Amino acid sequence: MATKHSAAATTYDRIVEHVFQSGKVPPGARLVEQELADHLGVSRMPVRESLRRLVGQDLLVSEPDGRGVRLRQYSTEEIRQLYELRESLEGTAARAAARAANDSDISRLKIICQKIESEVGRYGSERWARLDHAFHDELARASHNDRVARLLKLLLTECHYLFFGSRKSRRKLSKEVATAHMQAVLDEHHSLIDLISRGDGDGAEKLARDHVRHQGVRVSDLLIEMEFVD
Repeated sequence: MATKHSAAATTYDRIVEHVFQSGKVPPGARLVEQELADHLGVSRMPVRESLRRLVGQDLLVSEPDGRGVRLRQYSTEEIRQLYELRESLEGTAARAAARAANDSDISRLKIICQKIESEVGRYGSERWARLDHAFHDELARASHNDRVARLLKLLLTECHYLFFGSRKSRRKLSKEVATAHMQAVLDEHHSLIDLISRGDGDGAEKLARDHVRHQGVRVSDLLIEMEFVD
């Protein structure tokens, strides 16, 4: 039988997936405990605990009257700050991975890239989004720095939501442009693995920072264009 703690942890992960990764919950939407509990097939208690945790992590915000929570509406300045922090942390993670990653870490990163390769050309696919998220999460783990990995996990959740989570944010690109963009992302992932494998901390940090910085610019431009932000 699952303990109360494990049930809450499982509910937390399922809420994160539903709210931030499914593309079904729009920015600013109010989250109702009972509706989430019914959707997940659980009681309200682990849902309530999970929502409180997400508010504490700044992934959700409390309603002004204190009754309920909602998804954050991001300003352009908040997006800039989010990606600025992620750039710093992911650069740190890449440098640490170049020093501490083992063969298993490298293998997991390569396997994810192999799976990503099959999605090139399918712009906006949910599998591409999940695999891209998995790559960056695995990079954080390869740092073998638990604090960096925990902080990056939260940042990746927000960034994933902003870039992939809302159907509204998916720009209509020509197949040629979309495929070229996806291939460039994959090539950068491969290059990062190579730098980490060779123990090149300087190169790995620089590439990771550049990768995140360029994505942040794309996200800001795209979401402003789609009227996604305040």
